[in-house]
Amino acid sequence: MRFYDTMFCRSNVLLLLFSLMAATGALAQVGQSPYTVRGIGNINSMATARNMGMGGVGIGNTHPLFISIQNPAMLGYNAYYTTALAGFSVESRRLATTDTQDRLSSGGFDYLAVAFPLLRNKMALNIGLSPYSTVSYNLQATEPVQGLPNSNATVLYQGSGGLTQAYAATGINIYKGLTIGGRVSYVFGNITNEVSTTMLGDTVAATTYTAYYLNRTSFSDFMFTGGIGYRKDLNTERQTYIMGGISYELEASLNAKRFYSAQRLQGAGNSPIYSDTIANNYPGKMLLPAAIGAGVSFGRLWHYMVGADVRLQNWEQYQNFEQGNNEGMGNSYRVALGGEWTPDYFSRNYFSRITYRTGVQAEKTPFRINGEQINEFGINFGVTFPVGASGVHTSFLLGQRGKTENDLIRERFFRINLGVTLNERWFERYRYD
Repeated sequence: MRFYDTMFCRSNVLLLLFSLMAATGALAQVGQSPYTVRGIGNINSMATARNMGMGGVGIGNTHPLFISIQNPAMLGYNAYYTTALAGFSVESRRLATTDTQDRLSSGGFDYLAVAFPLLRNKMALNIGLSPYSTVSYNLQATEPVQGLPNSNATVLYQGSGGLTQAYAATGINIYKGLTIGGRVSYVFGNITNEVSTTMLGDTVAATTYTAYYLNRTSFSDFMFTGGIGYRKDLNTERQTYIMGGISYELEASLNAKRFYSAQRLQGAGNSPIYSDTIANNYPGKMLLPAAIGAGVSFGRLWHYMVGADVRLQNWEQYQNFEQGNNEGMGNSYRVALGGEWTPDYFSRNYFSRITYRTGVQAEKTPFRINGEQINEFGINFGVTFPVGASGVHTSFLLGQRGKTENDLIRERFFRINLGVTLNERWFERYRYD
């Protein structure tokens, strides 16, 4: 490779990363759901588009070309290329109750990261940015006012925001396929909850009043995750192997500050007749519970892999800003099973080098509504189109969350994930030709 070819590739990598970082600021986060009224919303699994094609499997497997960021110990197996990766997703979600239906659409970025070797084939460093959680809901209820038979009160609940993590992770191969790793994340962001109650008068000429409450809480602090991995070659000639991994996310107490205001509005134009700031930068804490994940996989390098993951998190230990209130959250678990297959990665036929994936995922979410914990299930499909040592990943998810019984909401959704992985050998000298 000529020197200017190498510099051109590196410039393209950096240009893509900076473009994606600028673009993410203009995109909403994916995952609108009325269930995100609880806790800190939907929790991101840190699965890349490649992992999502297999149901999110990634704690106990990786690939020489396409890194997994779910378990930092897996970086110990990817200390060869400098890798840039980014992912986006779009989603369409259909909501239904026993009486009504609605449809929501959203889109946003999933991850942005760079990984490069510190010690060739032994130790690697990964820095990145990804959402930790997403809050996005809009609920409305209309009820009669007691004592005024001809009056109604319309209550609108709205929520937005979430937490983001900027992290640095490293993994090292310490002895014959045994790796350990760690990740330090700076978690930050804010969650806004709004409640407006509008009183409709019992006559046409009656004045309409609205009570509006705004609650915005900002969070920031550090979170730590450790991991361990092990890979055993079963047949060197056929390149078959078995691999496993465990990750553990420590309990974290995040610093929090709250802004709380109230207003009283009058008339159709919502003219304020009363406004008060109840709290401004009022300090508090939020306790995020510990989480543990484990995965195992079996495969033949460059040809196929099957794996399974499980992740548990004790959300009954969660404490919101008030400290001691867990909002009725329940302990959650997530199980994933999936695999990938490449007909012939080294073939001259491009279509034989395409990788195909499928998987399933099942989750008991931490959201407990009307005394019932909400379940979720999904079926995944994915494809990777190779571009030299790099690749473009697409995955598709068909899923359902909740049900219509017991005054709950059923969500059926379709999500498309798009990811890019760019691999370059940066820290090497090249000869001029």
